[in-house]
Amino acid sequence: FVSLASHQLRSPLTAIKGYLSMILEGDYGEINPEAKEAVDKVMESSNNLMLVVEDLLNVSKIEAGGMKYVMEKFDFAEVAVKTSEELSINAEKKGLKLICGIPKDQKYFINGDKEKLRQILINLIDNSMKYTEKGQIEINMTSNNKKIITTIKDTGVGIEKGEEESLFDKFSRGEGGKLNASGSGLGLYLVREIAKAHDGRVWAESEGVGKGSTFFVELNEVK
Repeated sequence: FVSLASHQLRSPLTAIKGYLSMILEGDYGEINPEAKEAVDKVMESSNNLMLVVEDLLNVSKIEAGGMKYVMEKFDFAEVAVKTSEELSINAEKKGLKLICGIPKDQKYFINGDKEKLRQILINLIDNSMKYTEKGQIEINMTSNNKKIITTIKDTGVGIEKGEEESLFDKFSRGEGGKLNASGSGLGLYLVREIAKAHDGRVWAESEGVGKGSTFFVELNEVK
């Protein structure tokens, strides 16, 4: 039912976003600043709803055993750099700095589904942006004992002791959910499941509430 309902939601949402984009680009004539601001807010809400729909679809696929992975060798560092560049605009809108500490000439090769692993980065960065009111989010990548470890460190609300593991459960939002009600509560669950499908793992660390969080993604390196 969830899968069917999500598919039914996707089509009208795509049409809504398409027409909103055309309005914002001036295809139907110039719009005044007040109307543009309103349309911008509708577009933002549509994007958020689309993310929820995609999360629901992906969870349905995972639990039905229907999630397909296209495995190939690729440079995960390059994907991380490009993803951080794309999301930096969203961070700036929130008054945050999104810093990528990965040198552009650094290569970290893995064997996996490029789009699914890119989704891991998007979900983790988006999660940090939701729960960081001011400061920055920093992405780094290192290699150790044939393992590639990606870190997303933020200056956000932090994690209460004992909640680090449960954050990756379905619909779990932790104490941070009281501060930010948006999202499906499925993003981190999807991150964990996609990492597991690649024989990898994810975890979170924090010194406590108000002291920021660091999320780790560990994947197997290939030469």
